Amino acid sequence: MDCINQFSAKNPVKTETQTAFLEALQKTHIHGSIETEGHVNYVIHTTPWNLRCQPKPLALVYANTADDVAAVVKLAAQYGIPIQPRSGGHSYASYSLGGTSGSLVVDLAAMDKVVVDQKTWRATIGPGTRLKGVTDGLLKQGKRTIAHGVGLQVGMGGHATVGGQGPLARMYGLTIDHVVEMEVVLADGSIVRASATENSDLFWALRGAGASFGIVTSFTVITHPISTSVTHYSFQLTIGSPNDAATPAKLAAFFMKWQEFISSPVVLADRTFNSTIVIMNWAVLIQGTRFGTKAELEESEVMVLMNKHFENIDLKCRELDWVASGVAWETDVVYQVTGSLPIPMYMKSLSVRKDKLLTQEAITRWFEYLHKHAPGDTVWVILGDLEGGAISDVANDATAYAQRDSLFALTVYSIAKLPFPDDVLAFLNGMIDTVNNAMPDGNFGVYPGYVDPLIPKSEWPTRYWGANYPRLLKIKEKYDPNNVFANPQSVGNHLVSREGTMSAMHITPVA
Repeated sequence: MDCINQFSAKNPVKTETQTAFLEALQKTHIHGSIETEGHVNYVIHTTPWNLRCQPKPLALVYANTADDVAAVVKLAAQYGIPIQPRSGGHSYASYSLGGTSGSLVVDLAAMDKVVVDQKTWRATIGPGTRLKGVTDGLLKQGKRTIAHGVGLQVGMGGHATVGGQGPLARMYGLTIDHVVEMEVVLADGSIVRASATENSDLFWALRGAGASFGIVTSFTVITHPISTSVTHYSFQLTIGSPNDAATPAKLAAFFMKWQEFISSPVVLADRTFNSTIVIMNWAVLIQGTRFGTKAELEESEVMVLMNKHFENIDLKCRELDWVASGVAWETDVVYQVTGSLPIPMYMKSLSVRKDKLLTQEAITRWFEYLHKHAPGDTVWVILGDLEGGAISDVANDATAYAQRDSLFALTVYSIAKLPFPDDVLAFLNGMIDTVNNAMPDGNFGVYPGYVDPLIPKSEWPTRYWGANYPRLLKIKEKYDPNNVFANPQSVGNHLVSREGTMSAMHITPVA
């Protein structure tokens, strides 16, 4: 795997098969363009969002149509070249560049149309549409919206096949819950439709594990009316310091307060409300939104509880219209840390289940570890993001997405210079390991959009997809037995070598 702690060297030497494939690829008649090593734009267009992970694709194909995608997929499959789609390129492990060197990357940026049916209010969205384009297109064509994340440069193709968390998710569900039909290119180059009534098993798998099964070339989604007013709230505290021995206990107590607050019946019942906790180098920020006016927030039960639960806080509230609210989401303190520019980073996460909230012991151990081992010269961030609501209305096995019973997602990440420090990797892994060890029965999952290449091979299948993984393996064997759509953590890839097929490997589902 090409996640490294320094800048990559030149591309690996090509095999005879790869060379033959590239020759054949240049003869393929497609509407889009092709870039390989030596092309004037290759280095720029293969620079990853996360500079820590720098795989070198065999080629980039810029597809303009589903037929373009089908032609190159069929060819790559004939030569045994692994394929991965790229919509926005915001993969934490650069899986949108293949994850390992030698893949064919199908770039979908040109497929970025948004069309809203004015009678049904369903929208057709291209996979290359960035979330900003989704937001703008739906707004202009009827003041509509869907639930999606706040990173407006993220691409629809990955977001709508992996999950799609965001501020509206507690009201309307994940992005994948809005999808009612997809057009998808399969491993044999065929173009099919997938929905609840057509190729329903494929439709199930694409909503949570899409990159393992095909390349979606069009989404049909349900939409909702926009909220005319959105109220943003926040308050910030500084709790302790690296040299204060009481800091771990103070942070643990405050985090426990936040967990108690978001798990209260009042908060759980108010789906218009969401909350995020950010801890960054000893500063703590609580922020979020409630859909509606500022007056409605101030009069709500959740605000009464917040003021009672968190004493002596300087709570700031501002009411914004829909457009201004979208800008505020993207420019908040969390997104400013990672942003959309290429940087070296590492991220780990876990999903905390509603019936397995973090214990006092787990939280205490976690912050004791943090205080003892935090690197002094590195930016580190802890983020807790409230989920539940409409996300949890759907059963864990209704789609491939298996984290629906999560109350909140907990992520920890760090940004550092290259060569990326080994002690920072150890620090982040140690934080998550500390929580896991304190709660061995925690059944923690990992949001599959927060890919972590350092999760052990024996663990990532069930961390990402839980009890749904055996069914995913069966569907993979049906639609992609030769593992054409592959990255280091795609469905079945922990069991299959590039020389074999899934059938030949006699797959045993992970328990």
